[in-house]
Amino acid sequence: MAAPTFDSARAVRFDLVHGSVQAGTHDERLLLVPAAALSNLVAAAPPEAAEALARSLGTSIGTRASARIGDLAGASIDWFVTQLAGEAALGGVGVLSIERWGRALVVVIERSPLKPAVLGPLVAAALEAVGGRRVWCTVLSHDDQATRVLVASQQAVERVRNWMASGSVWGEALAKLHVGVGA
Repeated sequence: MAAPTFDSARAVRFDLVHGSVQAGTHDERLLLVPAAALSNLVAAAPPEAAEALARSLGTSIGTRASARIGDLAGASIDWFVTQLAGEAALGGVGVLSIERWGRALVVVIERSPLKPAVLGPLVAAALEAVGGRRVWCTVLSHDDQATRVLVASQQAVERVRNWMASGSVWGEALAKLHVGVGA
């Protein structure tokens, strides 16, 4: 079986006559913004405003991915991730993939120009837009190459945050989550 593909043909449309950029099936208007300008805005904004911006970006990505996916119940995980990753790439967010750590789902975003504080709520909102239900996320790790974001229940996210705040590295925190240590 061939790997799922992402068809980027006509995914983003430039209308130079009218000075606009559109994406998706509902012709959502886009604005091309330098990553540095967005980073400066996020750095100067209150945390609530930065989160609102991140969630708005994620919702837009998730809504476009959802339109591509169609019937979520009938979609394979590979098809789901391919469409979500394609929309994230089109938006310039970076290269999105997933990792399974036992029962834990970790979204990996490589080469993103966005700060980790933006990527957590962006991932949550994208997944909420696709799945139609609340999602909790926390950033596990970040370096020059990748940011890892845990997707889990509210209680699991809170436990992992507490363990990491107490000195556990993220891999240990995920291991504790699986065996119920400190639950």
